[in-house]
Order: sequence, then structure tokens, then C-alpha cells
Amino acid sequence: MSKAQHNLNVELALTWEHGDEYMATVTVTTIDSCYRAGELEVGLPPHKEGAGLVEYLSFYFTHEGGLCGQSVRDVSKSIMVTIPSVKREVTAYAVVNGHVAGEAGAPVPRKKAA
Repeated sequence: MSKAQHNLNVELALTWEHGDEYMATVTVTTIDSCYRAGELEVGLPPHKEGAGLVEYLSFYFTHEGGLCGQSVRDVSKSIMVTIPSVKREVTAYAVVNGHVAGEAGAPVPRKKAA
């Protein structure tokens, strides 16, 4: 499968925990059995430039060639993220074999009053 054929649905959920700490859950819908989930990391994927007011997450996958069965499934991972109050948005990328295959964004949720 060429890099142009990787077009994955990405969903991002953010929940305020305490202080500047948020739980981020990224869900990627894979479309065949050859996708292998890797790490969910804070930061931009390779060869991407970002904006200062946005926090970035990258969920890495490999896609192994060969015979792949058609199998649609959701793969989710969560990570605790420190988001400074100056940042207004979070963008999560699905990265397959080093190339961006999908993205989702969400505003940073408001902190709850104590």
C-alpha cells in the first residue's frame, strides 16, 4: 500500500485532570489487518511544522505489506499531557510508516473551578 492510500479516521478526546494536566485519548480507525499500533507521543510527526498555540500528539503505526485481511477496527491509546494555559488547541496525527495518514483537532477544555 503506498503512502497516498493511508487515509485513516482519527478522533481526539481531552479531559482535564488537574492543574495543567489533561488526559488525551486518540482513537484511530484502521482499515485492514496489516496495521500495527506503536506509541502515542507528545510532539509533531516528522517533517511537520506547528503553531505555537497548539499542542501536538502523534500516534505511530506501521503497515506491513503482504496479504492483509479487510478488518476495520478502532485502536485507542491515552497519554497524560501537560498543556500550558497559553495553548488553545490540541492536534493529534496518525502516522503510518513515517507519513501522516489522518488528523483530528480539539480545543483545550476549560479547567473546572475548585
